Amino acid sequence: MDDSLKNKILKDFFDSIICHLDESRKNFKQVKTETSFKKIEKNFNLEEISSPKQLKVLIKKYLSGSVKTGNSNFYNQLFSGFSLYGFMGEVVSSATNTSMYTFEMSPVATVMEKQLTKKMSDLIGYTNGGGTFVTGGSSGNMLAMLAARHSFQPEVMTNGLFSSPRMIAFTSEDAHYSMMKAANQIGIGTNNVKKIPVDRNGSMIVKKLKKAIDKSLSNGDFPFFVGATSGTTVRGAFDPLQEIGSICSRYKIWFHIDGSWGGGALLSNKNKSLLAGSKLSDSFSWCAHKMLGVPLTCTAAIFKRPSILSEINQVDEAEYLFHSGENNLLDLGTTSLQCARRVDVLKLWFAWKYFGDEGYERNIDKLFKLAKYASKKVISSEDLKLMNHVEFLNICFQVQPKGIPAEERNKMTLKARNLMIENGGPMVNYAYINSNLVIRLIIVNFELTESHIDQFFEHIDLSIKHLISKKRK
Repeated sequence: MDDSLKNKILKDFFDSIICHLDESRKNFKQVKTETSFKKIEKNFNLEEISSPKQLKVLIKKYLSGSVKTGNSNFYNQLFSGFSLYGFMGEVVSSATNTSMYTFEMSPVATVMEKQLTKKMSDLIGYTNGGGTFVTGGSSGNMLAMLAARHSFQPEVMTNGLFSSPRMIAFTSEDAHYSMMKAANQIGIGTNNVKKIPVDRNGSMIVKKLKKAIDKSLSNGDFPFFVGATSGTTVRGAFDPLQEIGSICSRYKIWFHIDGSWGGGALLSNKNKSLLAGSKLSDSFSWCAHKMLGVPLTCTAAIFKRPSILSEINQVDEAEYLFHSGENNLLDLGTTSLQCARRVDVLKLWFAWKYFGDEGYERNIDKLFKLAKYASKKVISSEDLKLMNHVEFLNICFQVQPKGIPAEERNKMTLKARNLMIENGGPMVNYAYINSNLVIRLIIVNFELTESHIDQFFEHIDLSIKHLISKKRK
């Protein structure tokens, strides 16, 4: 293929992308296109090769069949919206196609990553902190647990866990499921993760944590890791970091904060008190693709003592890659579990360069204000019931019209949610709080306004009225 044809294909491609983005952000655009697995499988198969013209058609089909996450009616996950400079960073990262293992290979990106991990560690409260970018919050939590294991049992790296005492980790009942995966991945076993009860707001009960640690010690086990959550997935709850940090300090246990969802609150002077005590932790996971609005995936794993990353990633047999020289200490591959690693930092660096701390603070404060506005809409409704204490960006509510028996509320809530999506309305997720099925509304798109929130509740009200009318017939 000659260069002129490549350039034409690229221009056509970016025209399609711009068209998709423009359509995706329009209010009237259906967020989720209804289709079937069989239809998709028929349109997208590898049985025959395609010409550039045929591939252009397939790209348009892919775009039209994708969920419109940039639309103001997308509330389904802990991310939403479109980041212009984040997108540009993503494109530049793919176009340059470098890897983060050596300074020689990615000199500018290495400087950017060092700048941002230092900035993020300063916001957390670490004096000399640093870290690395990983493939998501789950990877950040796993890396933290691995660092904790190595901090207390370094010989496990070479000898394995065979002669080690039973290592115990503690998280809240509402912690992200990646904590259990991490226990499996680092070899301590999922049965050795003790889930601490939460209070009615979804925050870890510190007295229960202390009791569980004491029980572990009396059993002859080795409590080594406590994973607190700043912004739980369903209720958006924040564990009491100050109290947990004090307990971890007293018992000499590694203190990790999963701030994948709530970490962005550190940029808000009005709301950073939710993470008071973060400086007491040893590690912190922070997903910039959530509250900071950049494209997936962009996650930093930050450590109070970043040198531990070199300890758990000892490189003895890769002289073909890591060469001695004046810049060898800048090679980020020596602190990463990966070898080849894409330049995820670029999209965040561009976005942060555009917004600055003050711009991010304005946007984050706006999200908090909109979340309060949405919670008041629920409270004022005769057909809805607020099911969580709203201190963050999660609004959980249940459909509870008068005359509907309590045992039918879960089904009706789910039906109302599904009907709204089927009719081309907003896309929102659902979850359980104890035995109650709730709609989980997430406010995270920087472009949202109160009118968008009003439209969401107009759609849910229409669904409820339709279901009540159908039930009465």
